[in-house]
Amino acid sequence: MANQLLLCTILVFFISILPSLTHQLSLSEDSTVPSFAFSWVNNNDTFMAGSVATIMVKVIGNFDPAQLKHPFNPNISVNDKMGNSSYISGVSSKFGANFGDWKISFLPIRTGLFNVLITDNHFNVFDSSLHFHVTPGNMYPSASVVSWKNGVSEFAAGMLASLVILPKDAFGNNISSATDQGLNSYNFTFSVSTFNGSVATILDFTNKGWDISGYLVTEFIVATAGTLLLNIQGDNQTLSGSPLIFIVNPGFLVVSKCLLQWEVETKYFQIFSLVEGFIHQHDQYGNLVPGLYEFDVEVIENGTNLIIPVTDIQFRQVGLGIQLFSFSLMEPGDFKLMIYHKEQNNSISAMPFHFTVYIGYCDGMNSIVNGSGLNDSVAGEAARFSVLLKDAYLYPSLIELESLQVLVVNEFDSYQPQASIHPMKMVHGTPCGTNFNCSAHDDVELAFTPLAETNLDPRNMRFSAFDVNYIPERSGIYEISVFCGNIPLNGGHPFRKAVSAGKVNTSLSGLVKSSPKVSKLTKNEITVQLMDSYSNPVLLQQSKLKLEISSVNSSGSSIWTFSDNKDGTYSGNYLAKDVGTYELCASFDGMRLMPCPFGLNVYTSEYFPRVQNDSIWVWEDDSIAFDALQNDYFAGHNITIFEFSKSLDSVYIFLSFSGCLREKLPQYNFYAQPGHGSILQYGHLFRYTPFKGFYGRDSFSYTICDVNGNIASGGVDISVLSIPPQFVSVPSQLLATEDVISPRFGGFSGLEIIYSDSTENVSITFNAQSGIVFLSPMLMQFWQPAWSIYSTFREVGKSTELTLTGCVEEINFAIQSLQYFGNENFYGTDTIHVSTMNTNGKNSLDIPILVEPINDPPLINLPPFVIMDQGSEEVSIFSRDRNKSAVFVGDPDLLHYPGNASRFLVMFSVEVSSGFLSTKLPANLISTTELKFKTSYQWQPLQTFVTISEHFMVKAKGIRFRGTLEDCNSVLEQLLYHFILFCLPQCQWTTENQQGDEHRASLIVMVNDMGNYGCYPGCTDLMSMPHFVEVSVSLMREKPLSSLFAHVFGSAIIVEFVMVLSFGVILLFFICKCAFVLINEKRRQASQDFEFSNVQNSQEGTLTKDLSDKMTRVRGCCSNFFTSNLQLSKFHLRSCLQLGIGGFPKATNTSSSDQLEMTSPSGLSAATSAKDEQLEELPSSLLR
Repeated sequence: MANQLLLCTILVFFISILPSLTHQLSLSEDSTVPSFAFSWVNNNDTFMAGSVATIMVKVIGNFDPAQLKHPFNPNISVNDKMGNSSYISGVSSKFGANFGDWKISFLPIRTGLFNVLITDNHFNVFDSSLHFHVTPGNMYPSASVVSWKNGVSEFAAGMLASLVILPKDAFGNNISSATDQGLNSYNFTFSVSTFNGSVATILDFTNKGWDISGYLVTEFIVATAGTLLLNIQGDNQTLSGSPLIFIVNPGFLVVSKCLLQWEVETKYFQIFSLVEGFIHQHDQYGNLVPGLYEFDVEVIENGTNLIIPVTDIQFRQVGLGIQLFSFSLMEPGDFKLMIYHKEQNNSISAMPFHFTVYIGYCDGMNSIVNGSGLNDSVAGEAARFSVLLKDAYLYPSLIELESLQVLVVNEFDSYQPQASIHPMKMVHGTPCGTNFNCSAHDDVELAFTPLAETNLDPRNMRFSAFDVNYIPERSGIYEISVFCGNIPLNGGHPFRKAVSAGKVNTSLSGLVKSSPKVSKLTKNEITVQLMDSYSNPVLLQQSKLKLEISSVNSSGSSIWTFSDNKDGTYSGNYLAKDVGTYELCASFDGMRLMPCPFGLNVYTSEYFPRVQNDSIWVWEDDSIAFDALQNDYFAGHNITIFEFSKSLDSVYIFLSFSGCLREKLPQYNFYAQPGHGSILQYGHLFRYTPFKGFYGRDSFSYTICDVNGNIASGGVDISVLSIPPQFVSVPSQLLATEDVISPRFGGFSGLEIIYSDSTENVSITFNAQSGIVFLSPMLMQFWQPAWSIYSTFREVGKSTELTLTGCVEEINFAIQSLQYFGNENFYGTDTIHVSTMNTNGKNSLDIPILVEPINDPPLINLPPFVIMDQGSEEVSIFSRDRNKSAVFVGDPDLLHYPGNASRFLVMFSVEVSSGFLSTKLPANLISTTELKFKTSYQWQPLQTFVTISEHFMVKAKGIRFRGTLEDCNSVLEQLLYHFILFCLPQCQWTTENQQGDEHRASLIVMVNDMGNYGCYPGCTDLMSMPHFVEVSVSLMREKPLSSLFAHVFGSAIIVEFVMVLSFGVILLFFICKCAFVLINEKRRQASQDFEFSNVQNSQEGTLTKDLSDKMTRVRGCCSNFFTSNLQLSKFHLRSCLQLGIGGFPKATNTSSSDQLEMTSPSGLSAATSAKDEQLEELPSSLLR
């Protein structure tokens, strides 16, 4: 016992000093944790977007990392987003051994004023004292946005068009005039083209600087009409939104700008032919002006200046802004044509037009064009063909030399070799040129003699045969057209011929592509180009090409045959098997092609750089920095990018190597800029930022050059991930009502999400902690049939999740029908957890919802009766030996009462019909306790009381007070009932409640919640009403029948009653049936008239008394037969007749003195036999 006492003493002492020891240990531990101070470097809190912001970390106190469990690693949050986000990127820290050089760095990428929150739970760091301001960076042209001012994109030629440019930096921040004044003089380049790629004209570009809206304004004059594309570039980068589409309509007609174009470009017209020309109606800038304008045409004879009347002139519109005019030529001579507009008093361009009308009758279909010059030929070879002019009757048609026109045009580049035309002489109908050896004949020569034998000028002579010579120097397809004045030969269809390249000229051919440094054991390529003497590419000559390779150190090699590239170039391949110096030489048909030999150095593969493609990913609203050169191999280690220059649709990167000079690599595209983001360079790092709103795949390529001048190219594939749907509108708090669907009609409003891809299916999930969220069925009926939104419910723990899946438009419509229903009797503050999901991630938030309480009625759970002990005057009504779980007072509003339960007060009262009640109450209920005595029917406040241990006793017929539910249940547990004793006339003591018939008293318990804990009946008007509940309990000394016995006894009585009733119904049924049978029998007996009635009247009363008795017995037997319900056979009937009965008895009663008389036995037999036959004829229904 002593040992146990000592152990207890030591334990109590240790427990008493443990808190003080723990406190001292915590103080000692806290004293070792240092403090930290944070400040900006040089107190500079303003940064340009993309620049590095640095925070200095100062350690205050002793800091020994070896004694601490966790290193100092604070988190940086900006605008409640921790780490890299859409506000900052590239978060890094430097916590080395030198505490004075601790830094936290990041790159701000969004403009504005921000607050930095630095936290570290292990060191109790929570610093929000730093703020910083971010200004836009330098303008990044491909991120800047260009658009038409005021949205006007349709103009008339000559109007002033205005563009607005919203400058942005590489991170998408808007640049305003307040932050960058240098853009006033920024030079943008503009180019205009049509949809087919031809260049259009615009005039007078002017940079107007900033406008009041914060845009750069540029103006220019539109000139070329049509639907055009305007491409805008700055610093060789195409601006976002470019090219811009705009429409330019033609201006007003300017007659002096109108042009005349002939169907056949000539000044010589055949008499009686139809002259056709086209008037192109132009505005000031040469655009075709639609409409049919009236022009006047005059033909004036040269020399006399007389106007020749033209009677058949016609005008008609053949195209947009083009008129066709035609008239006939009726007189030969020299004339001039004037076309003018009377209203403007001005003639069209190039007027007057001088032309000659000659006398000739050339027919375009009958004339002949023939010769080898119309066939395919070789470039540089002379081509020759003849022209014989015939009239409609196949006679020679004579014209002057100037009237014949020959056009030879290359289809590809419109190259026109000059054609030489010479007249020919006719010998016996055969054309002979001056080079022909034609013998003389006596036949009459037609019209002329050889030109060499005459001194006549051929320009004044007329011929019908011509010799045409030309030399095509370019290969390709040619069209040859021949005109006799304004008459096209061959029906107006040109002749087509192909000209191929000539022989290979080795002095113009040679190597065009080969590398002086290659890797061993690698198949390398060499390209040779073959040209003829006119620089035409020569095709299909690969079999004559040969590649030779030799090595200085006799190393082995392999070569392959050349292949034709179909463009005049040929590719050959070779392989060097060892390192060394080689010489290459290409030859064509034994002739070497320059340069020959070609020096070649072969190295190992480690000599050349190798670039591996990179793959990165970034969120659509974020920025990422990466080192693209990290996985690349190159000679040398000190690699830096010293220049980052931009060019058209590409960016050139040059690395600082002595052997890789800028001028050596002009033909390589060193850097192809990504099309959907910006690229900035920070030392070895590239920083990629996707343009706002872009998601998907982007890429760019780059080229590096090592110290040996070798280059290698690689690419970076970028996946821009779309962030999960974001909330653009969130209600601050929702309102609902307890045990009621909220809202009653429609759904909650104010919740909206956005997502980059309007067609992709995303999900949104709702989950309430103390309720369920679902969709209003009424609004769901108005969904469009084409929508494919799906809603599912899923049990997650104790809550239910509602998930909606569909596109963002469908979800935004569906969430407008959200409704909330809380758990039973729940009120107060609940939280709806909302999360949006896509294939890349999840975004969540919590929306508070206030559930207003409904005043629910209180609960009283008491037994219907209580059996009290008979041997005492003071009895505990709800004693401890009974089931106390069935005795309690409660209120559903207390379950989720937000305050202390001691403030939840109700009005509680107990009252008996006879006798008294007593109980013990706490002293805090003195002011609210009221009593009801036997002599009074009113509640009276407590007058006198005695307080013992903060409790007091009360005794009365009724007790009422205002207290907590705990007080009410405590009173029920301690409630005592007192009987009142008095003396009967026989001097027997009994209780007051035994005077009645029921020998019991009633206990009435009532609870009133006073309407303080919710609204009632609804929360619309914010009003409430009190609820009160009253329960009556029977107090008795005798135990009544048990409920089981009472049920069994009552069931037996009901069963007995049902059986007796069933028997009565059955008996009544048989009685009624017998009565119906008797009635039918009596009716049948009354209708029969038996023949033996006469025999009975004539018989003498000679029968003896024995026979009379016998007949009486027989009659009784037959009567029983008819009154019974049994079926009798004829045998029975005959048996009755054989006993002496001659027929059926009459219905009338006969006296006892009446006697039957029979004449003889034979008569009886006859009567019996006859009656037997009648009985056989009776229907069977009478025998039943």
